[in-house]
Amino acid sequence: MKKYKFIIGLLLALSFGLKSNAQEKTANMRISFEKVDSANTLCKVLVTSEDKPLAEVAVKLYIERLFGLLPIKDEVTSDENGFASFEFPNNIPLNENGLLNVIAKVEDDDNYGSFEANAETTIGVKPDLSFLTKRERSISAGRDRAPIYFIIASIALISGIWGTLIYVVLRVFKLKKLKAN
Repeated sequence: MKKYKFIIGLLLALSFGLKSNAQEKTANMRISFEKVDSANTLCKVLVTSEDKPLAEVAVKLYIERLFGLLPIKDEVTSDENGFASFEFPNNIPLNENGLLNVIAKVEDDDNYGSFEANAETTIGVKPDLSFLTKRERSISAGRDRAPIYFIIASIALISGIWGTLIYVVLRVFKLKKLKAN
């Protein structure tokens, strides 16, 4: 038993002497958009720590979509001024509010760990949702927008089945009356 206490004590002494992997430095990011021309937009991410620009930090750019994050470009390393520049696509559909939520991430940096920044922008394409308001009849439509011939055929089929069932039941009662006489 004394041997185990010695080993446990030694492990505890060693564990207090080890440095933790916690990051002592914190970093921040700021996302800005700059219109280059009518077809191109530049997304700039400024990476700073204690109001000083950080160089050589790998930044990834994402757009928040319905089921996850859509990566925009491969990771870009920040320059000596702390800027990571991305060419931002103009053809991404906007959400129902007419906005895109852009997320810049730094993942597992040796000095600063993982951190991210969010920004909203209106750069993108407003999706055409006019098909939702049209009330056209189509084969794939449901109930009130089904084609008229489908409605007529289904009513005729259901009427034929119920008519046959009613006819059979009436004949059974007629047979019972004839048998009783």
